[in-house]
Amino acid sequence: MLTLFFVSFHSFAQLSTIGKEFYVGFMENYRRDNQPDVAVIIISANEDSEGFIQAGNINIPFSIQAGEQFVHEFGGEFIHRTSGEKEKKSIYINSSGEIAVHAFNHRQRSGDGTVILPINSLGKDYYVTAHADVFGAGQDPGGNNNFESTLLVVAVEDNTQLEIIASSGTVHTVPANAPMNITLNAGESYQVKAIGDLTGSRVRVLNGTDGDCKNVAVFGGNKLTSVGDCGTTGDHLFQQTYPIKAWGKSYIHVPLADRSSGEIVKVLAYENGTDVRVNGNSVGTLNAGKFLKLEFGTDEVVSIETSKPTAVTGLAKSQACNAKSTAYTALGDPAMITYSANEQRLKSLVFSSAPETEIERHFVNLIVPSGFADQTILNGQNVGLNFKPVPGNSGFEYAQIEVQGGVNSVSNPEGFIGYAYGSGFIESYGYAMGASLENVQFETETTYEFEVEGEKVACYNKEGVWKIIPDVPKFTSFTWDFGDETDLQEGQEVAHTFTDEGIFEVLVIASTGDGSCDSEEEFTFEVEVKKIEGELIGPSAVCPNEDEVTYTFTKTKNFEKVIWEVENGTELVSTDSTITIKWDQPTSNGFVRAIPLAENGCDGEIQEIQVIISDNYEPDLPLGPDGICGIQSMGLDYEVPFPSERNQYNWVVTGGSISQGQGTEKVSVVWDFDASERSIFYESTSKDNALCSGSSEILEVAIFSEFKLELMDKLSPACPSETNGIIKIEPSGGSGWYEVKWSHDPNLESYSAFGLSSGTYEVTVVDLSGCGEETLSISLDDLDPIEVVGTIISEDVSCSDQTDGSYRVKVVGGTAPYEVEGMDSKWDGEFLQVSGVAKGVFSHSIVDSRGCSLIYEGEIKGPDPLELSFIEENPGCPGGADGVLEVKVQGGTGPYSIVWENGLTGSKISGLSSGEFSVSVTDANGCEVSGVGKVSESKPQVRMPTGFNPVRSNYEPITNCSITYQLFIWDRWGQLIYSGSEGWNGQFRGGSLPTGTYTYKIDYEYPLEGNVGRDSKTGTFTLVQ
Repeated sequence: MLTLFFVSFHSFAQLSTIGKEFYVGFMENYRRDNQPDVAVIIISANEDSEGFIQAGNINIPFSIQAGEQFVHEFGGEFIHRTSGEKEKKSIYINSSGEIAVHAFNHRQRSGDGTVILPINSLGKDYYVTAHADVFGAGQDPGGNNNFESTLLVVAVEDNTQLEIIASSGTVHTVPANAPMNITLNAGESYQVKAIGDLTGSRVRVLNGTDGDCKNVAVFGGNKLTSVGDCGTTGDHLFQQTYPIKAWGKSYIHVPLADRSSGEIVKVLAYENGTDVRVNGNSVGTLNAGKFLKLEFGTDEVVSIETSKPTAVTGLAKSQACNAKSTAYTALGDPAMITYSANEQRLKSLVFSSAPETEIERHFVNLIVPSGFADQTILNGQNVGLNFKPVPGNSGFEYAQIEVQGGVNSVSNPEGFIGYAYGSGFIESYGYAMGASLENVQFETETTYEFEVEGEKVACYNKEGVWKIIPDVPKFTSFTWDFGDETDLQEGQEVAHTFTDEGIFEVLVIASTGDGSCDSEEEFTFEVEVKKIEGELIGPSAVCPNEDEVTYTFTKTKNFEKVIWEVENGTELVSTDSTITIKWDQPTSNGFVRAIPLAENGCDGEIQEIQVIISDNYEPDLPLGPDGICGIQSMGLDYEVPFPSERNQYNWVVTGGSISQGQGTEKVSVVWDFDASERSIFYESTSKDNALCSGSSEILEVAIFSEFKLELMDKLSPACPSETNGIIKIEPSGGSGWYEVKWSHDPNLESYSAFGLSSGTYEVTVVDLSGCGEETLSISLDDLDPIEVVGTIISEDVSCSDQTDGSYRVKVVGGTAPYEVEGMDSKWDGEFLQVSGVAKGVFSHSIVDSRGCSLIYEGEIKGPDPLELSFIEENPGCPGGADGVLEVKVQGGTGPYSIVWENGLTGSKISGLSSGEFSVSVTDANGCEVSGVGKVSESKPQVRMPTGFNPVRSNYEPITNCSITYQLFIWDRWGQLIYSGSEGWNGQFRGGSLPTGTYTYKIDYEYPLEGNVGRDSKTGTFTLVQ
């Protein structure tokens, strides 16, 4: 029978709010002429990071260290104002390191913020949470108004085809539930506004596939609205929407510490028939795209559970909803916070509290697994004492803690959920500090060909079939690492056998594929493997019809019980570790088998005894020493291994004498040291059947060699202060039965001691047959630390981009030989030669043979990089050959060899037509660099003569380049006397014209950069006859 067991885990996701690439979009905030709105980007570094913010044609670089913050404020030109129009107002952020990004849309008395999801955490399918409200009955709004709810979509890849189905009619006249189909390119955006509540609106990509990058960023909120029927002041609402794939089923609502109004919580469903429970009590059932609006009191902490994935969002109420008796009655206004499911925990985060100057108090709400609150570190301080149990969910604790505005940090090794928020006079903000978004739950199952009990069970030396079952189908590729140094295995189902005891961490890497936008998750869990040990003992030969023979499973470890099997005998009674058998009929094939089981159901190796049932049988070998150490002063004891009261025994000794016990099951023997042969056996005869008898095997007794104890090896700790020293001893001679006692560990019985620090250790070995006792005292000394002594001898690189530099240093200390990790290095017994080093400052790890290391820093020098620049001394005419180009060389090592692509040499070449000319430069070290210079095409320089004598030449243009032209000549009265594409000979209708002033116009064309250039000139000249 195959019995399965299931183990359920949650992972800490790699998809989270921490990343390297982000797109941000800002929705409309209600602005006033004297209160302009601004878009603020805050970047918090989890590690040293460099990058840029791209907004339209604006590029803002940043460089921050881990724990630092970068803030940039944009004007209102990047805030969307329209509805139903394609725009390009998104902001793109790119970083070299892991960062968290928060965005704030702010003006005086109206602002909100959101955590921004990195590109790899975006999705293709969303239901949006927004908000719209109406003033409560009897409320006097004064000059306040409630405005449109909003949603915004930003594409991250070209040709992203979208369908948007708004849950409320839009201000650009699209009715509710009517699809809007649009196509966006990367960075393009599309805002939708509606008078009603857009919560439940659907946004999905139509032409995307799993693993591609055609995802979108989606935001929801309101231009400016009140929240609750108890107040009229409004605030901007702004939250990034989590994709449906990141929704969960279990949430915790913790009230805002600085508010006395309570909160509204929206629960939005993805599937029909979604049951919603608060503290275990049913509060409603939702269909897809529908939401439930819950209201909780000032101090009400609740657990929200749903039967299917949901999005849960908290809303702070308007300022007037505060209790009037508190010190902070005037603080706060609407804010919107996207809640994280209980599984979506991060372990560490650098985050930002709002930079708004109007905010007076900043808080965080933290939620951690129960029992781990004391591991929560906020801004370097342990805040475990602030936590309280969550009502309705004993698995979590929560805390409300005041913090400073600006950069903050929090960590907990078991993970945390966190929300940042704050309030000022009629002002507030709130958002999730960050979250892991994959929310993947999975089960593993293991099958054996026997029943096992409990979780995380792995049986020693037994093949099990392991299977992983994620709760989202997109994971299709799985890699298993069982943590026991065996090869990795691929597949959702794999077979594995643990051949060693211990606790092993099993790692499963689950992937959605190998596309650029595919995701990967790591799941880990521990299994404990225990070997079942024990020995089956009992007689292997008996007389027929013996009444009772008992067999015992003894010397057990990790053992609960035995499953017994008997052949050719009758089981009389059995327990978990013993069995009593009656052997009736003569046979040589009696068997008793023991199948040992551990508490978890794993079975051990089957043990069996073959039993001979006969009147003439050979009892088992006597128990006792098989050697002597020298001349005895006392007898040595020997006994029948499995005695029976129904038998009588006679002992036969050669080379010695029985001092006592003859005729019983145990005797004492004094051996003759000089005897040529020493042996002992016993004869067993049944008292009930004299015909049933037998002689045991003969035990030969030798003279043991001298007992000795030797130190076989000792190894000092590899590095100073480490605890990895080793001592190995080896006893020899004597009986071979030894007892070992170590001074540092009374429980250690091995001949080897590991994990030792420097110091002195004593070990005593006793021969259990009395052949001797020896003690060794062994000292382990710390080795000298690795050092570089003397001066570095280095060779410069030949070229700035080559890695042919090297250095030579003398190394002492540690354990030779030495090497440099990742480099070509050789040890000659005194010096370490390192080759293949690039120019510049290096930091190398010198490692000795036992893994101790030293960071060694130095510098390899070399020539400056070869760089080329070009001087165009004369541009070229199209099709001409009058261009002049010169190359200037910097860096390297002169002199230089300069060869142009046309075979010319030297730094300057002439007679060139327009175009590009490549050149190769080689310096004295053989370093090469190539470049391309350009002789540009120039407009022809065209002029017309100011005087003209027909006897000498025609009247025509003077130009440095080839042109085609049309020439027109007029006389002083404006009569056209010549028109043609060649020079004028000074005649009109075959006759000469008189001396005087004439007017010309020339229209000319010329080739230029692959096109046709056109120009014209007009002027006068003098005709001289």
